[in-house]
Amino acid sequence: MLRSLLILLLGLLVSTAGAADKPRIEVPLGDAPVRGPADAAVTMVEFIDFQ
Repeated sequence: MLRSLLILLLGLLVSTAGAADKPRIEVPLGDAPVRGPADAAVTMVEFIDFQ
């Protein structure tokens, strides 16, 4: 269990290492349903294709 957690944390660190170099992308939400404050530090957008 501890080994799996360590591998997961290392994977997250490696995958986010170059994230600061990428430009921020603004996603217009329009009138989409949202949860939480508008000025949250992180915005998660989920795209679903039912076909």
